[in-house]
Amino acid sequence: MDVYGRIRLSFTVEKRIEVFYMKQFEKWRSLCVTGLVLGGILSFLLFLKKEYIFMVAALVIWIILMCAFFGFWKSLKKHGMKTEVDISRVLGKDAKDALNFGDVGIVTYNEEYIVTWASPFFKEKGINLTNDKLTSWISNIRTLFDDDVDMVIGKSEGRIYEITRKRDAQILYVKDITDYYNMRQQYLDNEIVIGLLQLDNYMEYQSYENEEIMAQINTHLRASLVTWAKENKMFVRRLRSDRFLVILNKEILAQVRKQNFTILQLIKDEANKLDVSITLSMAFAYGSNDFTVLDDMVNELIELAQSRGGDQAAIRASGGTVQFVGGNSETSSTRSKVRVRIMAQSIQEAIMESNRVYISGHVMSDFDCMGACLALSSWVHALGKEVYIVLKDVPRDEQLQEVMNSFSSVVQERHNLVTPDEAMASMDFNSDLLIMADHGIPAISSVKEFVNQCNRILVIDHHRRSDAFVKNTLLTYVESSASSACELIVELLQNIPNHIPIYEMEATIMYLGILVDTNRFKMHTDARTFEAAAALQNWGANTKRAEKALCEDYLYFSMKNALIQQAKPYYNHFMIAAIEDETLEKTMMAQVSQALLLIKGCIASFTIAKVKNNSNAVAVSARSDGSYNVQKIMEKLNGGGHFSAAAVERADVSVQQMKDMILKCIEEEQNNESNIA
Repeated sequence: MDVYGRIRLSFTVEKRIEVFYMKQFEKWRSLCVTGLVLGGILSFLLFLKKEYIFMVAALVIWIILMCAFFGFWKSLKKHGMKTEVDISRVLGKDAKDALNFGDVGIVTYNEEYIVTWASPFFKEKGINLTNDKLTSWISNIRTLFDDDVDMVIGKSEGRIYEITRKRDAQILYVKDITDYYNMRQQYLDNEIVIGLLQLDNYMEYQSYENEEIMAQINTHLRASLVTWAKENKMFVRRLRSDRFLVILNKEILAQVRKQNFTILQLIKDEANKLDVSITLSMAFAYGSNDFTVLDDMVNELIELAQSRGGDQAAIRASGGTVQFVGGNSETSSTRSKVRVRIMAQSIQEAIMESNRVYISGHVMSDFDCMGACLALSSWVHALGKEVYIVLKDVPRDEQLQEVMNSFSSVVQERHNLVTPDEAMASMDFNSDLLIMADHGIPAISSVKEFVNQCNRILVIDHHRRSDAFVKNTLLTYVESSASSACELIVELLQNIPNHIPIYEMEATIMYLGILVDTNRFKMHTDARTFEAAAALQNWGANTKRAEKALCEDYLYFSMKNALIQQAKPYYNHFMIAAIEDETLEKTMMAQVSQALLLIKGCIASFTIAKVKNNSNAVAVSARSDGSYNVQKIMEKLNGGGHFSAAAVERADVSVQQMKDMILKCIEEEQNNESNIA
């Protein structure tokens, strides 16, 4: 029953109530007019009889009475009067029955938001509103008048009310929705959630450790995980030695999320006591009654959480975006020699099964991106397949451009670089293979215009995955533990049976890719990084030429130091350089952020500025010393990257606004960490 519609169409409530009130006092107004006339006649007669004293006295009394009455009349019209009025006398019996059936109340108010009349609905619920401010009842009623909204839901004395404002009239319709609201909330709280819990690196230890160590791992880690699930009233079943299935509802999920998934820290602490590199990855999916959909979602989420380094929970509602909790520790390497060999064979098979191969990089290409693309091009060419690198006329780093210019004749001789438009025109989206090197997000790809049309996509990347990752890939090799894409490709080339010729130019640019991404082997470096660098030197990398390529001229060096001096400390451990008056290259921004980490006590740094090639966009380069996850900060701002190196670029904010958002994100992360039990 559309109670609101019937009332609006049948009655002009506000006017009828006003008329009803006024009619009660019409006789007093008539008497006032009569008194005015009689007082005038009496004063005139007294004047004729020369009774001036009595005449003045009568006039004074008459004026006082008139002022008092008209003041009362004006106040009545403005504020109303407390009175017990039956709604049927105002609107009619049909409307009263409709309102009672729909359990709807009506309130009228004046310009000062003071209630001038309230229907019996409120008296029945023990609510007295007449002559009181509306906000004295439910405070968020104010949003009906301050914001452009027509309906709010408020709470008063344990009851839930839906309050609707009639436009162009000072009327509110109120409905008690407590029972409906509670039923809806109960339904939402009981919605099924499917979860997967996986112990990262457990299988590696199971393969190589003795029974005594495994017994301790099972006792302190697996048993703790099961205990936590049961304490939180989850259904839990082990699927394999390192993975558990849990079934819960949204209410339980909300509770453990409010506690910031304390099990993540518990598993990490217990693993540290055992001196093992085991963390926990969690995935939770909900929002669909189709269990096959939830199954697909939760498996994608657990893979996403692990590809981002583990030690975190990935949560997603059907049709929503992925939310991450945790991820406060750097990932340890999970790349076994067996996995690398299998991936190398799978990639080579995918190349052999394709007609042609197109290799894409990301916009603002750097040494790592270009080195990876050149190495892959050499690999495909050695297999006798037609190959194209889609990086011609794509914006790239200035230092990379200088190196590419010095090798221009060699590049043209051994590799085919094409523009995105040329690639789009010539590519067969069904039979040709697209390899996305050093990236997996379509929005930053050199082939972003047609990547979604490709049916055969292969990704090789070292950045942590996000929910913006390319869909429907043929093969994905993402290892966030690697220093660079070039490191991954060196290992792949070492694990295929046939020889792939890598010459000085390709090896030098690949070496530069590792050198830059590790800040000259100072960050994100392990033994395998040095092994890859040694292999590149054996393949002909010119390390002296590489070092010279990274040298800075005096003006560049002076400018960088001037930018560093603009940085300011925040929250004791963070440095932020907000550059308002200059446009910068992203490479310069990265170098400034990296230099700020040398300040004692700084765990993370952020450089914010307008981008040189696009002055309408504001970019951020974020770096950390490895103890703080800057990727989480950048993801909240629609960016991404690594645990210790991340970035974002947006065209809808100013430098100052970006700085304020970063500070807010840092504060939120610090509050979240302080809430962990």
